[in-house]
Amino acid sequence: MTNTQILLVDDDTQFLEATEYMLKYENYDVVTAKNGEEAIRKYNESHPYIVLMDLKMPIMNGYDAFFKIKKEHPDAKIVFTSAYAINNEEFENAQKSGLFGLLTKPFDLSELKNLISSKN
Repeated sequence: MTNTQILLVDDDTQFLEATEYMLKYENYDVVTAKNGEEAIRKYNESHPYIVLMDLKMPIMNGYDAFFKIKKEHPDAKIVFTSAYAINNEEFENAQKSGLFGLLTKPFDLSELKNLISSKN
């Protein structure tokens, strides 16, 4: 595991592809998933340095995937990405369980880099 591998999880294909391109251009190694179930499988396969996880997805949402990954990998660095304001019990529980951060979409690369470097 290097600190350049990112698991990017989002059901919005355009957002996923654009963000993947932007990250690869910055020399990040990017693994993608389109829902929470796929995210768990990809996490277990690749053990990325950090996970950028959308909250609203089909099959399994970001919260459920977060708690399943954290149960198996308590040290997982997971950042929620959302276009919506978040203030609910699930979010508070995630924070108590070691949520790494929150990026509001659309976010730019400097926000992501600041988040990664601030917690190294």
